[in-house]
Parts: sequence; structure tokens; C-alpha cells
Amino acid sequence: MKNILLIAIAFCSISATVYAQNPHQKLREERGKKYEKIKTLKIAHISNELNLTTEEAEKFWPIYNEHERSMMKIRRELRSKSKFRPDSTEKLSDDEANKLIENILSMKTAELTFQKELISNLRDVIPPIKILKLEHAERTFKEMLIKELRDRRPEKRK
Repeated sequence: MKNILLIAIAFCSISATVYAQNPHQKLREERGKKYEKIKTLKIAHISNELNLTTEEAEKFWPIYNEHERSMMKIRRELRSKSKFRPDSTEKLSDDEANKLIENILSMKTAELTFQKELISNLRDVIPPIKILKLEHAERTFKEMLIKELRDRRPEKRK
């Protein structure tokens, strides 16, 4: 009887531990699915706005995706370096503020470098007019995404 009781307690504690770890995994999976959905919508939006031919698309997307990965890496790196929050500026020392400013400038410089590299690589793939349209398509997609998020959460704006 004691053995059965001990086994039942052990089983419950193990299953509770496993269950406690699942919500984090599910959250990561949900974020991944949402990211993929946004990425798919962005691809469709940009393709539509640029009116890419099949040949252009085959060459364009690998270059653009590499650019996006580089930009994400830069932004992630900046976020990890600084845990800066606008409401905590009074708590920063001058040295910390200067270091944060240098990190921000470094990120902006890297972003500009990657943007120049993207444009340079795309000049051989798509016409200059479509390169100009790309910037507009990215901006309009971002605006559309922000509007969609705002429309979904009206209670948080109040």
C-alpha cells in the first residue's frame, strides 16, 4: 500500500514538473507561428508592391532574407547590451548613458551599412525603381501591422 502511495506521489510530482515546463514551450511555439505568419504576410505584401517577376523573385528573396537576418541580429544585440528604459534615465550614471549612446550609434551605423549593402546587391537583381518601391513597401507593411495590432487591442490604448 505504501509503495502504491509513493509511486502515485512520485508520478504526480513528475507530471506537475513536466506540465510546468509546457506553457513556456507552447508560448515559444505560438510566437514562432505568429512570426512565420507575419513573415508570410510581409513577403506577400512586398511581392505585390514590387510586382516582382519570377526571375527577379528568385534572386531578390535570398538577398533580402539575409539582410533581414542581419538586421534582426543587430537589434537583438543592442537589446541584450542595454536594458535601457526611457523611464529610468534619471537612474543612469553619465558613463552608463554615454555607453548606451555609443551602443545606439553603433547599431545605427551598422544598420546603415547593411542598408547600403542591400541596395548594392539589389542593383544587379531588380531595377532602381523597384528598389525605391521596396522602402515604401516596408514602411507601409509596418504601418499596416501596427494598425492591425492597435485595432485588436483597443482596451490597452485607454
